Amino acid sequence: MKTITASDIEGFEKRYRTSLINSLSGIRTAFIGITADDRGRFNAATLSNITHVGANPAQMSILFRPDNGKRHTLSNYRNEGNITLVCMPLSKSATVHEVSMNAPEGIFELEIVGENYRERQNWPHPLPTSFLYAIELEFIEEFTLNNDCIYTVGKIQNIALGEDVQVCEQGIVLFQKSPTLAIGLQQYTGIDPDSKHIPYPSASKYGF
Repeated sequence: MKTITASDIEGFEKRYRTSLINSLSGIRTAFIGITADDRGRFNAATLSNITHVGANPAQMSILFRPDNGKRHTLSNYRNEGNITLVCMPLSKSATVHEVSMNAPEGIFELEIVGENYRERQNWPHPLPTSFLYAIELEFIEEFTLNNDCIYTVGKIQNIALGEDVQVCEQGIVLFQKSPTLAIGLQQYTGIDPDSKHIPYPSASKYGF
């Protein structure tokens, strides 16, 4: 067994350390986050540190890196009060990854990477034409953590389902195409087509 100590971690090169710790957090959905500034200019970013924080009310958190004054997505989310999280199929993993570029303010990253998109009625931001599903969040609150990362919480306002996603009677999302899932910072994967739905565990099954 190999052990990596806290002292070892502190001594690692920055990008190596970041990749390692991000990879250890497991597989999660890689979203494209789309916002607009006060001039109506759109911005896109890659976001994967996202979790649900309750279903009543339905809320989701987004963890942003420390604010260096150039976090256009974070600033727009704060100032304009909403963000769209877009889940893309695995075939579009390159698009999901490339929109993390550090583009100048006012440049829409989806245009730069050549991804087709269009505006939707009653939706605040344009959506890629090949999206699987999208979530509109309303900004609720934020907290600055001890490492200066910004933990935000937003309330789900709307969910848009693309043609390749269905929701069954039990509320489970069923994918006809695999979503883009992130492992760490630069590695992507998909869902297993043989993934299993397991009933909620019951203590009575074990005689409690």
